[in-house]
Amino acid sequence: MKTKPDKQLVQYCEALMVLSVFSATCFGVSNIFPICYELGKDASDTFIWFALVQGIKAYAMFFIAALTYFLARNVRNGSVFTSANQRILFAIGGSTVISGAIINAIINCSPLEMPTDTSLLLIIIGLFIVLVSLMFKIGIRMQEEQDLTI
Repeated sequence: MKTKPDKQLVQYCEALMVLSVFSATCFGVSNIFPICYELGKDASDTFIWFALVQGIKAYAMFFIAALTYFLARNVRNGSVFTSANQRILFAIGGSTVISGAIINAIINCSPLEMPTDTSLLLIIIGLFIVLVSLMFKIGIRMQEEQDLTI
């Protein structure tokens, strides 16, 4: 259902979009450049595992930033409580859970001595976002039922 968006909400969403894209870019660059530098001088067997974990984190950040852009664009266009936004939220949560699970598996199966707190936190946050998307879906159904009864 298309509604006229509140200007302050739209500005907030656009600021969030810019911040998330900027944060993802900074995170990706700040993690990938040192790995590229270390690639030339580190000959250990564990380096590839470390680079793989950092690459998955950077990929997840870029993917989530892109999805956040689409979500904010939909809100700016007046499409707030739609199934498209629910699917975007579900994709953000799902990709966060998958990234955390893959990172946790890599850390536990490799000779890396890294803490698994970050990967477990990613899984928990991702599950929370999936829960919010499912509540969003319930809200959309309730809104559709209310629109039909009027």
